[in-house]
Amino acid sequence: MAPGLSYHDAIKLLNGSGPLLRIADNVLGGALSIATAGGSEAAISLFDAKTEAIRLGHLITGKITDFVRDQGRYNRSRRLHAAHGILVVTAFFEVLDHDVDRDYQLSVVAPGNPPPGNWIARLLGAEIPVPGPDVSYDRLLRRIEEWCTARAAEICETVPPELPRRAVSRYEELVRSLASDVPEFGLWMNRQEDRAASRGLEALEATLRRVSSHRDPQRHRAALALTYRAGLGRPILGGDSGELTLPSLGAAYLDPRFRVKPAGPGARPAEEGWWDSEVRDDFAAFLAVYLTTPQAAAAPMLLLGQPGAGKSSLTRILAARLPAADYLVVRVALREVPAEAEIQDQVEQAMRSAIGETVAWADLARDADGAMPVILLDGFDELLQVTGIHQSDYLQRVAAFQQREAVLGRPVTVIVTSRVAVADRARLPADSLVVRLEPFDDAQLERWIATWNHANAGYWQASGRRPLTLGVLKRYPDLASQPLLLLMLALYDATNSWDSEGTLAAGQLYERLLRSFAEREVVRVHGEAHRDGLVEDELLRLSVVAFAMFHRLRLWVTTAELDGDLAGLGLQPRRQSGEAFRSPLTAGQEMVGRFFFIQRAQAVRDDQTLRTYEFLHATFGEYLVARLVVQALADAEARSRARTLSLGTDADDDLLRSLLGYTPLSARATVIPFIAELLAGREGVAGWLVDRLRDAVTRPRHTPLAYRPIEKRADYWMATYSFNLALLTLAAGGEVRASELFRHARDPADWLRDISLMWRAAMPGGMYLDALETLTVTRTWTGEGKRDLVVTAGAAPSGPVDLRWVQGNRVKFDRTFPSDGLLPPALKSMDLSGAMSDDYLRHAVDPLLRRFPDALVTFGTDESGMLRSLAHEIVEGLLGAAAGELDEEGLERLSLLLRQARSRSVDFR
Repeated sequence: MAPGLSYHDAIKLLNGSGPLLRIADNVLGGALSIATAGGSEAAISLFDAKTEAIRLGHLITGKITDFVRDQGRYNRSRRLHAAHGILVVTAFFEVLDHDVDRDYQLSVVAPGNPPPGNWIARLLGAEIPVPGPDVSYDRLLRRIEEWCTARAAEICETVPPELPRRAVSRYEELVRSLASDVPEFGLWMNRQEDRAASRGLEALEATLRRVSSHRDPQRHRAALALTYRAGLGRPILGGDSGELTLPSLGAAYLDPRFRVKPAGPGARPAEEGWWDSEVRDDFAAFLAVYLTTPQAAAAPMLLLGQPGAGKSSLTRILAARLPAADYLVVRVALREVPAEAEIQDQVEQAMRSAIGETVAWADLARDADGAMPVILLDGFDELLQVTGIHQSDYLQRVAAFQQREAVLGRPVTVIVTSRVAVADRARLPADSLVVRLEPFDDAQLERWIATWNHANAGYWQASGRRPLTLGVLKRYPDLASQPLLLLMLALYDATNSWDSEGTLAAGQLYERLLRSFAEREVVRVHGEAHRDGLVEDELLRLSVVAFAMFHRLRLWVTTAELDGDLAGLGLQPRRQSGEAFRSPLTAGQEMVGRFFFIQRAQAVRDDQTLRTYEFLHATFGEYLVARLVVQALADAEARSRARTLSLGTDADDDLLRSLLGYTPLSARATVIPFIAELLAGREGVAGWLVDRLRDAVTRPRHTPLAYRPIEKRADYWMATYSFNLALLTLAAGGEVRASELFRHARDPADWLRDISLMWRAAMPGGMYLDALETLTVTRTWTGEGKRDLVVTAGAAPSGPVDLRWVQGNRVKFDRTFPSDGLLPPALKSMDLSGAMSDDYLRHAVDPLLRRFPDALVTFGTDESGMLRSLAHEIVEGLLGAAAGELDEEGLERLSLLLRQARSRSVDFR
């Protein structure tokens, strides 16, 4: 929220040390302060102040154009903010003068003994509400009404209820009458006629040109503007699009829907729950208000969006649309400047890259001739992601840069873009705004479709294919709602017939999308020869890219990490650079450089360019992980079934073991569902996986391959591998049964319990418990009377504890105590393991443990023969009593149980 101005500051801004300020100081703040508080003298001072304030207001509104004539953009905004404050005060006193007669004012003037002139001091110092980009017109009116109510309460003992409302109405009349002479008033009050969503921020440019000074820009500013303007005519995406025509950036970019919220204390913009502001569709109007108010120079704006949401495109559009007569724009792609450099150095390097000249920022800003400098820092998340340098103070450094420039008379607006996911990794300065781009809605999709179909009208006619339709896109809302992913769908739709197939399953859609773009790349580079084999090789390498991110529990991977993984699996670059002075491409660089659905993040540190890569949509990578797992599984199964002898070591699943030994497949929510979809209908896979799982938990061995994406202990590696085999078994429609894995064990359930403890130890953080949320564990018995555990897919709540199953055949109970000393070591074991679930349960029963420690290990059978603990019976009885469910007999039984707990004897019957 923009900070308000006081009445005194407003007069000072508009008139400096001139007569208006002297009137405010001497008349309002000085001469009137001699009136004593209370009685008629206070009322007389009120009349004088009121008359003088109305006169000043009329004088200022009559000369408002003189006050802002020939002012630069920033000074003009400040003076108009001040004039707005004067309008508020004038409207208040006009209504007070017109609607409240002198006798009534004399009768209701505030009683008491405040210091002389106290109400005048409060009037002069009180902040007046001002327009701001995050303040709607209705909200501004409410704030002005609240301000008028507070001022009236300082003057009148009883505030006439209609006074604040009439003051707001008068304020609106004043603003409306001045809007034609001062276009900014129309912007701030949100009264511009054209509020329809525009393309490429055309509405923003048109609006700002209405308030333009029409000065000729200085040479360097003009060169920057010309460079940025040229980008509007370039295709929205680089690369070869074949027979299709890619619309230009200016035509295809749609003004986004968005949310905006001030970054107050405790701001958490990466969390969905923090965003309680409404979704807006007036982005051009929002920016117009922001860029014509002083708030823009107070602190940076943080612009957030998902990968592919169009953040970088927005900065290119904004740089092209801001009129050079009033704005000095520098767009800084943070991937292309030194990450450790100061803000000013980053800006100067970006200017050199844009216009080919070395320009000192201080000289350029000083010669701006009233134009407002606007710096667009695009890709803050790339600094965090690529360099690994602690950049949590980056936005604070930006704010400090703005404060320094303002002190030196060079105020500057700064907008910083970042992905939503990393927004919490930087401290947000006070007074900054946070804006989040929202997904496309149906209306935006229809406008985008119209642009796409118009650009490719010739292709539709020549090919006989139908244009893109909204119905096709609405089948896949997660993809269609983000601009770059929407483009992927459009490109695929233009060359593939899928109208008659209905909505594809998620895996089918991703397979077709990825295969389609791989085919496009293969044909472009290699022609039609050996297309199928080369396409599959491309997808295989893409899958390794996906696993590189998956194993590191990140959505991105560095070039060095990717090169190491590819080499570990024996994948080398296909082609070497033919240029003698250019370093040959690594396998990783060659791989990811060909696909626009892999986003490259880049930063420069110590004169070295560092790069990371991520999929535009995380689900692309998750599908590719599932795809490679299923391929490795199928290959291992085929090799195993082809063997004619079962003697010797079976090393047919080396690749499968290598892939599965580092990270649980449940680490990403969609991987297992993708695997289940790919394995659907394959007979015998579940049985084969159970055999492999039995080998893994009874005869573990480490992988011999050089593929080591992360460091992992050998025992943890094998535990992770066996856990993933269990998950694969469930995904294939099978079940994991302890008695099937440990056929010769006296207690199969105990063996699987020990394995589960190894699984839990090997999983990072709470990943193991997250995986169990999707599974059902059933305690049962084998036909031979052995305890058994069965794990199946699907979430189901755990049943009641069967104490006979817990104890098995180790202890016989006949309503007597087990051996003393069972509980203390069990509690110490829980202390040592520190399992959160154990601690939660212990906390719940702590009162019982303190009063009746033996109740937990005191057992007996009820009338039905069910084994129960005394603690169980006591808790159930106490809860029943608290709920009023126990009759006299039940209460007597509860009393008996409590006496038995003290005497260490028990009989539940």
